[in-house]
Amino acid sequence: MATLNEVPGQAAASPRRSWPGPKGHWLFGCLRAIRSDPRNFYRAAARTYGDYVRIPTLPGVDVFLLVDPAAVEHVLVKNPKNYRKPAFLTGPVRQVVGNGLFISEGDFWLRQRRLAQPAFLRGAITRFAAPMTAAADRLIRDWEAAPDGRIVDVVPEMMRLVLQIAGATLCGADVGAEADTIGAGQRDISAFVSHKMNNMLTAPLWFPTRRNRAFQRSKALLDGLVLRLIESRRRSGAPTKDLLGMLLAARDEESGTGMSDKQLKDEVLTLLFAGHDTTSAALSWAWRLLAKHPEIQEALHDEAFALLAGRTPTAEDLPRLPLATAVFEETLRLYPPAPALARQALGPDEINGYPVPAKAIVMPSQWVTHRHPAYWDEPDEFRPERFLPGGGTNRPKFAYFPFGGGPRVCIGNTFALLEGALVLAALAQRFQLSPADDQEVEIDVTFVLRPKGAVNLVVRKRS
Repeated sequence: MATLNEVPGQAAASPRRSWPGPKGHWLFGCLRAIRSDPRNFYRAAARTYGDYVRIPTLPGVDVFLLVDPAAVEHVLVKNPKNYRKPAFLTGPVRQVVGNGLFISEGDFWLRQRRLAQPAFLRGAITRFAAPMTAAADRLIRDWEAAPDGRIVDVVPEMMRLVLQIAGATLCGADVGAEADTIGAGQRDISAFVSHKMNNMLTAPLWFPTRRNRAFQRSKALLDGLVLRLIESRRRSGAPTKDLLGMLLAARDEESGTGMSDKQLKDEVLTLLFAGHDTTSAALSWAWRLLAKHPEIQEALHDEAFALLAGRTPTAEDLPRLPLATAVFEETLRLYPPAPALARQALGPDEINGYPVPAKAIVMPSQWVTHRHPAYWDEPDEFRPERFLPGGGTNRPKFAYFPFGGGPRVCIGNTFALLEGALVLAALAQRFQLSPADDQEVEIDVTFVLRPKGAVNLVVRKRS
């Protein structure tokens, strides 16, 4: 657990409050502690100082940690125009996804969001349940053909599965043969982005470091793949029902124009990175949690088998598979895709009496709020029943925000929830997974909270 330097005094009782927080080093503030263990540092800060914490980093640069759900709602929903993603985040990510939805701002972002939004409405998303479960069925056949009781590292298994789903739903492409190559490329790119975000002085992209060369090689691979798909679709002119086809057909209501090839490439890469890394990590964590809690895994199997009797689940089945969805949502509570959302204030603001200066970095933290004892009983425990009907009626809305919130809520949230629940239900009724050893799984904070190293589980077939 990170340690904090105490400062005298608490938040003032007057309407205008002073930010409490650690003193830190005279030059580097708390920067070293944040870099070494950001999740536990932020959690320790909240435990020591409360839900509003000023954390010094460099001289004149403070981070304002926001843990109170009301403060999160203020930044994301009530006053979102005053807060945008800071340059230390957007700069490195822009080198990967260009000016896609994750990065773009202002009128351009609004236009792109309006063009893309219809493809992600629930009515449109449910059509992708079939390719999701088709990919799961292929994995099921592979596991059934393998020796019973073998040890499987579920991390690469889930990465390949989710990448196959992404290829089928996004581009109508079978990427099975290229899944490992593409997955390795994405890991190189994620490592590059994380390094750029966490280090002020890094070699320019043109300098031939090993990390730069790996990034350029992987970026060229993915750019080429996506551009070839776009070119092929434009040549054929045939309408398709995958996400790329829907984006190609989208037209601005005012101008009647669609997206350029570059805009399409940026959005496809954004969806590929945002959807693949986050969902594969969440599914890996879910199987690890289910393996450690066999009673919950048995309940999930019983729910799925009672309804499906061995058949493939569909989107229409999900309302009758509430535990499958609850397991995935509880996994996202414990292991949200990102530990925090960095935002920079464009102008001065005030949140619950705490002044926010212009250009300040505010940090709503999913990792801390999702484990806050005021909103979650036994916050470190895996309890999917929290997300069953009636399980969370007394919690503030932003006690849980794995997909962000407000106008910039993750556009793929419905897609991810559908995918996660279908995969869990499909596999749980066919297999039983148990821990292969007693090793704790560390968290890799390279851009997405994924398992660090292998998650080895014993896979047994159910009769």
